[in-house]
Amino acid sequence: MITIADLPWDRVDEVLHLALGPGQADFVGAIGDMVKDPLPTRDFHVVRESSEVVGFFKIDRDYAPSHDFAEPHGWGLRGLLIGAQYQGRGFGRALLAALPGYLAGRYPGQALYYLTVNCRNTRAHNAYLSGGWTDTGGLYHGGSSGPQNILRLETASL
Repeated sequence: MITIADLPWDRVDEVLHLALGPGQADFVGAIGDMVKDPLPTRDFHVVRESSEVVGFFKIDRDYAPSHDFAEPHGWGLRGLLIGAQYQGRGFGRALLAALPGYLAGRYPGQALYYLTVNCRNTRAHNAYLSGGWTDTGGLYHGGSSGPQNILRLETASL
């Protein structure tokens, strides 16, 4: 059973042990770099299994101005990472199943989220689709590792 919670900026050391698996650097940044994000419009969140930190992600409340595919009121999910040392235990699947409800409760006035996932990362793409995200059919070409599928999640009906 996982839990998701806010991660205050002064407690980012709690996630620094999360490792990238082989080949993952093409799709997500190293955790030490991700927590150096200076923008106050990006909220950090931690994923725990019992008291053990197993994952991390950010919500970007200022996503739409820098992503022309996003509707003006759309926010972004960024930097989702389940540490390599915790992968293969169902934590990612559990997180994606819990995420829509968590977001609806944590951000009650916000109903639309976007993310991009590298076209080569079919495993993550399928996991997001299973977690309730829909593929818009569009591609984002602003990433450093090639084209990315654009996905969206609407939490208004929760």
